[in-house]
Amino acid sequence: MSEQYTEAPQLNVYNEIVRRTRKQHRLLAVHWELTYRCNERCTHCYLDVMSPGSKVPGELSTDEAKQTIDQLAQLGGLTITFSGGEVFLRKDIFEIAQHARQKGFAVRFFTNGILIKPEVADKIAAIKPVVVELSIYGANAETHDSITQVPGSFDLTIRAVKLLLERNVRCILKTPIMRENIEQVEVLQQMSEDMGVSFQYDLTIIPKHTGDLSPLKHRPTDDQLLNFLRNRTSPSTWNLPEAEGDFRFCGIGMNSLTVSPYGEIYTCVGARVSAGNVRQAPLASIWKESAVWEETSNLTIGNLPVCSTCELRQYCIRCHGTAAFEDGDMLGCSSVAYREARLRRQAYRDNMPTGD
Repeated sequence: MSEQYTEAPQLNVYNEIVRRTRKQHRLLAVHWELTYRCNERCTHCYLDVMSPGSKVPGELSTDEAKQTIDQLAQLGGLTITFSGGEVFLRKDIFEIAQHARQKGFAVRFFTNGILIKPEVADKIAAIKPVVVELSIYGANAETHDSITQVPGSFDLTIRAVKLLLERNVRCILKTPIMRENIEQVEVLQQMSEDMGVSFQYDLTIIPKHTGDLSPLKHRPTDDQLLNFLRNRTSPSTWNLPEAEGDFRFCGIGMNSLTVSPYGEIYTCVGARVSAGNVRQAPLASIWKESAVWEETSNLTIGNLPVCSTCELRQYCIRCHGTAAFEDGDMLGCSSVAYREARLRRQAYRDNMPTGD
């Protein structure tokens, strides 16, 4: 959620760069899912992940990945986030990441940390990533391991953080908020602070992209979420946007793209609208000629008939992809965003100063 603050000069410069890339449809950021294999079986995951040893002949080869990086560099991209599945199941991950660094990209890794032993931590440090973000699902092994369905995974994730910190690699612990862990967030924040790493949380729990709704059982109850938001949403911490006309809930279609393990190019991780495949067309033509970029970049609030008149729009954090996958209409109301906005408004009002 947004906080009220005075922007540092460096942040002003960065935000101006982002604004320009969005306006000009210039590529800035790439999210690359290198594999859908994973060594955890998280019950909330939106992907149908495959076991670590699965044979996946359709994944981009090392050479194809390097060629794609070359094309991304020609388009002017600045950052690449490598994720999965579990990214370190790719045996060529460091060759691919090093190639990205040689092409001038800032590199980030998303991982569960299970495979990060001392020798792997050394290789990660040698890449000099901007950050390594590690998923954690609870403040203790009981909660975390029940989500991952891998006994010992909590301890292995914590071990990974410590190994990376010993090598001066910046880390972030991040937690999707679920009914199982929502009461542990403050403990997680303190635990992260004690370890010397940043902490992030996310309210997003979405259906699987196959249409399977089973992950939604993890969403917090209304009472849980309202209590959570009351501690984090107030006039001093939530800037009410005007949410009119050209207001955007996100930057879909403007300055970023997602690459699938099989070379499919999507507008973003959430919406997964395909613009083409790098095995079938040059990336430059996909970026410059596919109609989906203009279609999705036009998703301003003025072009969302339900959102533009909704009384909750100033409190809403909407994902167009969730609206499409869960409610069947990218332009329509996102039921989960509406629910969260309703509770956020109540929390905001509950925290408004009262007169004497």
